[in-house]
Amino acid sequence: MRLPLKELATVLLLGSLLSAESISAPGARTGQWQISLIPSYTNSLSMQFEGGAVADINSHSGFAIGIGYNISDHLEMDLDIGSADGNYTGTRILDDGTSEKYTGSFYTSHLNLGLTYNLLASRFTPFVKGNFGMTYIDSGIPTGNVDSTCWWDPWWGYYCGYYPQSYTSSDFSYGADAGLRFDITSNVFLKGSVGKSYIDFNNSSTADFTIYKFIVGFSFK
Repeated sequence: MRLPLKELATVLLLGSLLSAESISAPGARTGQWQISLIPSYTNSLSMQFEGGAVADINSHSGFAIGIGYNISDHLEMDLDIGSADGNYTGTRILDDGTSEKYTGSFYTSHLNLGLTYNLLASRFTPFVKGNFGMTYIDSGIPTGNVDSTCWWDPWWGYYCGYYPQSYTSSDFSYGADAGLRFDITSNVFLKGSVGKSYIDFNNSSTADFTIYKFIVGFSFK
């Protein structure tokens, strides 16, 4: 049976109104806890260090897990912990003034406390976020020292081994993000964002990384 044009237009109009209402309906996030799975992608960056040394850090991916609490439909606090691995090409300056290229790999981990403001009290909302915390970095550059560690191995029993130490640091970090949130249901949401992360190194200018995040989250009370 074919609907007359007038009735068809009415159905389409009602459908669009219902869709708009579902998008703008309050998300009722107030009082909810949430757990987030946070894959990320970080752009490449060239860093200048004391003495003329340079590190060209390649783009790399990372992953974090976050737990947060919605103070209101607009305001949420969260804590996330994550890590990333990557590669870089370095230029080091020798004692005679000459330079040489080398390649290396690094590992980082972070612990961040964040505050998010959702612009709308609805299922679909833009948001802005600020965060600060600590970032641990293992440069992969050997110090020349050797350390030892012992453990219980499932095959060999109690075993001790040796490994070269590498230069590490723990530095203050902070950043800001802007993105979009969509609450698929009252218990599942998606986020996408782009932001800057800054790390204050002792022997370099502040590094500013551009980070893209796609977040899958689960809410509960």
